[in-house]
Amino acid sequence: MNHEMNRVRSTGSLASSACGLSSIFLLFSLPLSAAAQSARVVVSTTDDVAASAGIPFQVTDGDLVVVEPGSPVTPYMADGHFHASCGFVPSDIDAFAYLPNSTPGRAESRAFSLLSNEGGFLDGDILVLARGGGAAVLFTELSIATALGSSAANIDVDALAYDDQGRILFSLADTLGTVLDGDILRLEPGLSGVTLILSEADVQARFTQATGLTDAILDVQALEWGGGKLWIAVQAPSRHDGSVVSMEGTPRVVYDENDLGLGGAEIDALGEMRPGDEVPALHLSKQLALAGDLVHVEARGQPGALAFVFMAGRSGFIDLRRFAGFGGLYVDRQDPWLMALRASHALPIVRFDGAGRYAADFNLPTGAEFGIGPAGEFGWSFQMLQFGPARLAAPFRVEKL
Repeated sequence: MNHEMNRVRSTGSLASSACGLSSIFLLFSLPLSAAAQSARVVVSTTDDVAASAGIPFQVTDGDLVVVEPGSPVTPYMADGHFHASCGFVPSDIDAFAYLPNSTPGRAESRAFSLLSNEGGFLDGDILVLARGGGAAVLFTELSIATALGSSAANIDVDALAYDDQGRILFSLADTLGTVLDGDILRLEPGLSGVTLILSEADVQARFTQATGLTDAILDVQALEWGGGKLWIAVQAPSRHDGSVVSMEGTPRVVYDENDLGLGGAEIDALGEMRPGDEVPALHLSKQLALAGDLVHVEARGQPGALAFVFMAGRSGFIDLRRFAGFGGLYVDRQDPWLMALRASHALPIVRFDGAGRYAADFNLPTGAEFGIGPAGEFGWSFQMLQFGPARLAAPFRVEKL
């Protein structure tokens, strides 16, 4: 990355963490544009989507990406981001939501559920990225199954949202007794029970009203409480399995699948971005790589802004909650590669173009720059810090093969 990026002189030492960095941030304290964010949503797809003209990187079914009508698909949380921040790479993200009253942009504001049992968690657990690294269980599969009156059942939460009172809305991947996979449910406070909000038949009727199609929806795949209204994504028919449909008032198609830039891919998770959730993103084309491998770098940020890229072999954590964004640097401040870059004033930066985009090819180091990561593996960590004002992106971890 050093060869493709401009270089800047850095002052202070990383050991001084936030104090040393804050003086740099003030030099780049530019006003943030007031671009509207209400139209941007985070989604996960059911299947992988190949790179194309409108998608500059392969989207896997374990990725979360930002989509907006008329705009290219933007990386948000991909395999390397999950590896760096929670220690494992989910094979498939099945549900996603922002925690109510959480600080926008923070790691710990992001709740999700998995398609399969992995990483020490169950597919019916509701998880959150933990502060400082790892994932934590918000609600266990057992507690949700018990609230459903079926404590012995193996359930899979495949749609998740919070309503305007902070209550969990969800749907199951499979039918459980009289509860259908197209039913929309509410988990009552204290896990005291579950309330049926909309039956599969209700969802079917409203979907038909919104689209004019009578094809069976088969399953509710994703939920969101968007703008005070309940939004859904369904498994079928294929013409609208990648669309977002509002269930409230007069049902309507909020986002048509043909406008979201994913080639009509089926949506498996959904979350509307709040102001402040739109943090910069750094994405590398390989999460598993050999030393010296060529990787493609895609970054998104504020148009015209500058951003530092921290590079280290060893994972760690430095608290940076005083600044907007992810909330911390997931690197070891004493990492030899990082310290060498700073000592030689070679900490690389990027400048985003007028569309807020940066792209380059970069060869991973061939020497001993790699270090131990969050799962005990060898590899390299990357994290971007944008100025104007300071916003911290999610970290990205590349595991060394």
